[in-house]
Amino acid sequence: MMALTGARPRRFSGRLNPPAAVWVVLLLFCVFALAVPRFASAGNLENLLRVGSILGIAACGQTIVLILGGIEFSFGASAALASVVTVLALPSAGVAGGFAAGAAAVLLVGLVNGTLVARFSLPPFLVTLGMLMVAGGGAAVLAGGLPIDAPPSDAFSWPARGRVVGIPVPILAAAASFVLLHLLLAHTRAGRLWYLVGANGTAARLSGITVWRSVLAGYLLAGAFCALAAVILTSRVASGQPGLAPNLPFETIAACAVGGIPLAGGQGRAVQTLCGVLVIAMLNNAVVLLNLPVAYQQLMIAAVILGAVMLQQAPRLLLLLPVRPARQSEEDRS
Repeated sequence: MMALTGARPRRFSGRLNPPAAVWVVLLLFCVFALAVPRFASAGNLENLLRVGSILGIAACGQTIVLILGGIEFSFGASAALASVVTVLALPSAGVAGGFAAGAAAVLLVGLVNGTLVARFSLPPFLVTLGMLMVAGGGAAVLAGGLPIDAPPSDAFSWPARGRVVGIPVPILAAAASFVLLHLLLAHTRAGRLWYLVGANGTAARLSGITVWRSVLAGYLLAGAFCALAAVILTSRVASGQPGLAPNLPFETIAACAVGGIPLAGGQGRAVQTLCGVLVIAMLNNAVVLLNLPVAYQQLMIAAVILGAVMLQQAPRLLLLLPVRPARQSEEDRS
């Protein structure tokens, strides 16, 4: 079995590396601070981070799946299912039990996704797209197609509106999620296995790595991040909504892409995801402050995503170099 102690994420040659992503965040912040009224105020920055924290937590889960070479489309439907299950469980289980039931529903979706991808080798695109429909349909059936209001409660609203030492709980939860993601990717055997599996699953399997366990663990942890985001989002809207957060999976993918994480697998870092989330959050916040239609928000995010992809491919595009085919091995030539 191959040694894992020296395995590390590969550097991002020709791609939007972490330092470049940080500069993009700083540049956007300066532009919006000068051009958008009240953008740089303390109250608005806190609101920006509070709102963006939900995207950030879910994007941590998407990062793991992308590193594994997969993709996760069911986050939005899972959050909707969690909100409905939470509110329905409140009368009998209380606030803590309700949130636990909603989180368990998200973990179940992650378990199913991971099992189908890891044990049955089904395409992640189709599996998570199918679970998007299953979880979304289940949420609609349980709620009867209509939102279910949660009884007013300070305990229920605490995950979204509470503070610890003066810092909003969602911001603390997002910070803890990014720290955990960094530690997992950079300092644990599980993280190194995710990189190896995402880079070349066949080679990892031939090296003696139990690939399906790594994939299943990755999808389960991604579900845990989504469950935390769903708890905060449910607390924020104070209701069970079958149509909650339909764009969440696409925004998490966009945040990872803007941060420079390729969709091919085997690469990605927590700082890249953080930078991508900050870019998306700042764009959304600026659109709201400027009172622009939602269509402008979508256009701005689309432009940033396309720009990030072009930056990743900049050397090849600028030099007009064709992609060189891989060299044939001696066995292939024979």
